[in-house]
Amino acid sequence: MTSLRGSGLQLCPGEWTSQDAAFRFGSHYHQLCRLLPSQLLSSLRQTELFDLYLQFNSSLYSLPVLNTNYQQGNRFPNKEADVGQWQLMRRFFLVDTVSGKPVSTDKVEVIQFLQSATLRIRTQQGEDQGRIYPPLLILKYGEITAKDLAADKPLDVSFTVDFYMDSRVTYTIDIWLGVLCGLTVVWSALQTWSHAKRSAHLVIDLLTLCQLCLVAAGHLSNVFFLVVGLAAVHSLVYYKGQSVTQVLLPSRALDDYVHTYVIVAFSLKLVEVVNMMWQQMSVDIFLIDWERPRATKDNTQPVSIWRTYFVANEWNEIQSERRTSLSVQLVGTVLLIKVFGLENWAVSDPDINSTITPEMLYRPANFTLQFAVAILVYVLVYVIQWLLLSVVYERYIKNGIQEFVDVCSLANISVFILTLENFGYYIHGRSAHGFADTDMQTIMNQLRREEEDLVGHRGLLPASDHQTFQMYIPSQLRSYYHRLMPPPPMAKPLPTAVSTALRLKLTGSSSADFDRSVVAYHNMNKFLAAFLEHALRDLDYEVRDKLFAEALLDIEFSDVPGKAVFYIDNGHSFDKVLFYGNEFTLFSMDLMVFCFFQVVTGNFLMAAIVTALIAKALMVIRHVGGRKNLAK
Repeated sequence: MTSLRGSGLQLCPGEWTSQDAAFRFGSHYHQLCRLLPSQLLSSLRQTELFDLYLQFNSSLYSLPVLNTNYQQGNRFPNKEADVGQWQLMRRFFLVDTVSGKPVSTDKVEVIQFLQSATLRIRTQQGEDQGRIYPPLLILKYGEITAKDLAADKPLDVSFTVDFYMDSRVTYTIDIWLGVLCGLTVVWSALQTWSHAKRSAHLVIDLLTLCQLCLVAAGHLSNVFFLVVGLAAVHSLVYYKGQSVTQVLLPSRALDDYVHTYVIVAFSLKLVEVVNMMWQQMSVDIFLIDWERPRATKDNTQPVSIWRTYFVANEWNEIQSERRTSLSVQLVGTVLLIKVFGLENWAVSDPDINSTITPEMLYRPANFTLQFAVAILVYVLVYVIQWLLLSVVYERYIKNGIQEFVDVCSLANISVFILTLENFGYYIHGRSAHGFADTDMQTIMNQLRREEEDLVGHRGLLPASDHQTFQMYIPSQLRSYYHRLMPPPPMAKPLPTAVSTALRLKLTGSSSADFDRSVVAYHNMNKFLAAFLEHALRDLDYEVRDKLFAEALLDIEFSDVPGKAVFYIDNGHSFDKVLFYGNEFTLFSMDLMVFCFFQVVTGNFLMAAIVTALIAKALMVIRHVGGRKNLAK
């Protein structure tokens, strides 16, 4: 009787330090190798029969062996799921060179060998926590025929040690998913009602139900990913953070949950992002020019259109800009995972190591732990990047959204954005100096006077600096807007100096259609300017702060007939129609893409490459679609 070492139950060669680590409590061991029959014969052992015992408190306990090759008639009872049908035994062998030798000759025609051995060890719970049930050795034998010997056909041989425990984590996941999904449906219904109110479509029909499904898709995606992500991170922290091994690796049931819900969450998130992009590329945008013709000694100086084109170009450039850098995000993530070795945290060993030691050589990465490492590293890099952007870059270096608002004020152009029938955003860009169509010296003097506080404020209200607002407009204003909206394909006039031939080339329409577009543009500009100056008798607006409940639920409760309401916002609420203002949605999309392809391929680098390609494709589609919408 001898003590069992790691190399005692397997035919694969290897270092003894690596193979003896097979019985480390709480870890997972798996060694797979390919042997040639000639290699096996060169190190051929005599046929030996083994009995496996477990020593505990000076007593020996015989361990059961499950031979999956055992056959009763046409049945293989040891391969069935019904444990009651199993036929357990005690004795086994590694190599059999006796039973395959005919009596009439000494030549071996068939050699049986241990093709696969799995030692399954289940830990006890409750009062007996820290103890184990009798281990079960599961065996599968293969055969080497004379034909295989002649062809020297490679043989696959494996040895596995698997510790597992009963876990209620999947039950907990089901409970949390049930509760959160119920709350998600309620929240989605509130947002759908807000969308219907803003769209002037307060009727429950197929369109409303479709909108509810689209809204719920995004929220359910976040819920599914959040719950399984927290479960995976919880397993990683508790498994790797214990000084004495009590918590074992995540169960296979949790692996299945992670695999399923990551795929579902990714699919739903893709639906949300496509819907978001479609809505952003379908908004109505009108640039209001506050400039008025100025008389000179000789004649009246016309208003230049190039300031409007300049603001439109700036808007086009920021449509697909992200608040964070995806390149920095992915490079930082891959650097930490691959170069600094954080991917080794997912190895099926209770110790935390960033390098593979000899004892960890045959410990495979755990599926759920890999998912947890991907989430932790990706979120860590994102949080660091977001803090640097918020605290340093946007405050002291560059803030693209605020710069666009400043450009509007410098150009004396306001931006009127209608995302839905009765809802939109307004950027007040009216110059505090009254005009902006002038030379460089005058503009510099204007900026100097503004810096010295010698002119009025830029805000819509007197003595106010609030330039950005959310709008809830009445149906009358929207009706006027539709009637005055320039017909396609030309929504902005060209300078009067442009020849008729060039106009026809750019617009693709007749000269009469072009002239109607120019007239419609000027009428729309005058109408919106008069509305904002409180110069219309039937249409007016008021400026107010949102109530706490309105801001919390993102719903407007005010409904004054014939009167619009401009809600003072945080200075950049209009970025909701840009990628910049949907950073969380895009971040969660990138994270789910990264985790999805990591789950599918098991390769962090491949997941990062695919994430970059998909994100770039979305940015290109958004840029092209937004440019076409702006040019209408």
